[in-house]
Amino acid sequence: MLSQSRQTRVRARQICDAALFALALALAYFLRDGLARIPALNLPPLEPFSSIAWLLPAAAILGPLFLRARGFYVQTQRSSKPLATLAAAALTALTLILALFLLREQIARSVILLGCALGGALALARDALAARLSTTRLATEQWRERVLWLGDPASNQQHRATLPPDETAHITDCGDFDPATQTPAQLATLLHERAINTVIFNLPNLASVSDSTMARQRPIENRESKIENLHAICTREGVSVIIRTGLHATATAPAPDTLGGETVLHYRAAPRATPAALALKRALDIALSILALILLSPVSLVIALVIKLTSRGPILFRQTRAGLNGRPFTMLKFRTMRDGAENERPALAAQNEMRGPVFKIAADPRLTPPAPFLRRHALDEIPQFWNVLRGEMSIVGPRPLPDYETARFDDVSHRRRQSMRPGLTCLWQVQGRNDIIDFAEWVRLDLAYIDNWSLLLDARILLATVPAVLLGTGGK
Repeated sequence: MLSQSRQTRVRARQICDAALFALALALAYFLRDGLARIPALNLPPLEPFSSIAWLLPAAAILGPLFLRARGFYVQTQRSSKPLATLAAAALTALTLILALFLLREQIARSVILLGCALGGALALARDALAARLSTTRLATEQWRERVLWLGDPASNQQHRATLPPDETAHITDCGDFDPATQTPAQLATLLHERAINTVIFNLPNLASVSDSTMARQRPIENRESKIENLHAICTREGVSVIIRTGLHATATAPAPDTLGGETVLHYRAAPRATPAALALKRALDIALSILALILLSPVSLVIALVIKLTSRGPILFRQTRAGLNGRPFTMLKFRTMRDGAENERPALAAQNEMRGPVFKIAADPRLTPPAPFLRRHALDEIPQFWNVLRGEMSIVGPRPLPDYETARFDDVSHRRRQSMRPGLTCLWQVQGRNDIIDFAEWVRLDLAYIDNWSLLLDARILLATVPAVLLGTGGK
């Protein structure tokens, strides 16, 4: 939506296409080498692969460079992309062949031509797949930014129309909040009900908003304090804020970002979570979750068999949890309680050992025989790598809570722990887990993680999780 986020997405696509061009050139070499080994084709043998290894990074640089020059990453009409891809592939091949000629390198030109053609085809297929994924139900519900416009609805609609398709494709418009007719309490309710990620303050429009509603609450309140009040609600709820200043972007504009060609101020719920850093965090999530699902598949099969043999009911337990900014998703776990245990929770409420809205019992009577071991070593959490792969969770982040527990928050600041995508492990996991019985301390650790977040902190938490899981520290 924002230009910085858009540039980050383009860079991620270019990096992916760079890898595809290098891979395509390597595949072209091995295909041509395989054909040369067939006597009937009578093709001359190729030089060793090491002789063209230096061309791989060259193709990785030139491919995306020419794709960008042909407008591949900014075009919205899919019908024009094949021609842009063909031109980029041809220019890449021509440049590499010219370099070989100037350097007097004897490398089969057929490898270059085939590799660049295949690289262009892979880039085009990658783009088509990304476009297809962006229209799926998962993308609509979990990947898009959920945006609320704050200001006069008619004025908001005018500015919606200024957003180009490549910006609107990555947001879900959740409507308007009109300060002239609605109260701050209603804003908080909208943030909860619609799981809002970002609120756009239509600042120029707010100058003419009627004071009637706010004035009844605070007679001396001026326009600035009203905006501060509404902004404070968003900050308290862990929701990002974009402020439309009405100043058109120029080379000397003081604002850090632009939206629809205008300068905006972007207050991030997680101060250090820049688009580039979050994109890298997501890439690592995808890689690590795929690796974990593959490596842990034998363990998962054993756990599934044990669960099936020791208790009746499904192998997996599905529960609605509150994700990013309260967005509901279905979290997966290996079932460690008897079937229907959720219905027994109200009868056990008096035995809750946690202080706050969270429900936990150490010696829970609903547990199945293998449950203590599975929980102590967090083996029941393995299916959540699928949630990570789907984009509903992250490897590291605040643990997601059931929606009925988030509804019982008695301190509105607790919702700010949902301003980052929930994770498999967090500071709470490595600093005591269930030994921490005060939810306020749990929240303090989560907010400390959000306010000090970095990829290095994620790495430290991940490394600390390994011994905590192996030793079962704090697990119950």
